[in-house]
Amino acid sequence: MKTITILYFLLLALPSISHAENMQNSNAILVTLPPLAGLATMLLPATSPQCLLKKGADPHHFQLKPKQVNALNQTRLLIRSPQDDKHWSSFNMVSNTIALWDIQKHIHQETNHAWLNPHEVSSALPKLAQALTRLFPMDSDNIKLHLHDAKQLTQDVWRQWQDFVEENNLKQRGVMMQHPSWHGLFEALGVPIRGVLESAQHGQEYGPRKLEEALLTLQKYPKTILIGDRNHSNRALLWLQKHSLHRFTKLDALGRCGEPWEDLMQRNLSALNVFMEAQP
Repeated sequence: MKTITILYFLLLALPSISHAENMQNSNAILVTLPPLAGLATMLLPATSPQCLLKKGADPHHFQLKPKQVNALNQTRLLIRSPQDDKHWSSFNMVSNTIALWDIQKHIHQETNHAWLNPHEVSSALPKLAQALTRLFPMDSDNIKLHLHDAKQLTQDVWRQWQDFVEENNLKQRGVMMQHPSWHGLFEALGVPIRGVLESAQHGQEYGPRKLEEALLTLQKYPKTILIGDRNHSNRALLWLQKHSLHRFTKLDALGRCGEPWEDLMQRNLSALNVFMEAQP
């Protein structure tokens, strides 16, 4: 009788065990870029999304490896940001793909790295929640609760960045960037963009003439903040630093796979605070 009882409870537990294993499956959810994994775990913390872009890899020169192609063939959901991974290899082999921040909708706007703008994140979360609910219907109530909390979190993060802008007078100072990673966020915050030295295509647009123009801009707006990027070369900013009294700080727009979104945003905000405290 005791054996039968144990077997009975084991049978009852099988669906939940299977569900848990399914959520932890290494290929259940794939994302193209690390911050997208952070968005998925905001809504369903038990998931473990895998990132195609590995730590230190250049997203502009990324090529899928055979092992990653196999993972794409096996995944149940691919999450991408077309504005940022549009030049990658085709994802046609994935039948279940969710594309955040529709590239056509924002064709005339600076929406590269939209995950850095809390408003853009908030607008994308319901679409992501629907995709996760279809994939894990047993967790629909849990996803709904986390969606509410996540939207509140984006508002809190937005206010933190607003406070930083006001406290450091950035609406008068303005920023100049090597790469347009943070363009969307600073523009949304009302911070003047004094210049972007390199396009989203990671080209070599910053020739001698553009550097001279940037130097003249810094002379006109001497309190401009220079923003570099940890995931790209900052040679143009190094040149400006050498030929002016300006220094620049490096921000991390991509983060680490599995890093919570709010941690990525807070880490960059902390780096800016430290940098500003050292400014004259």
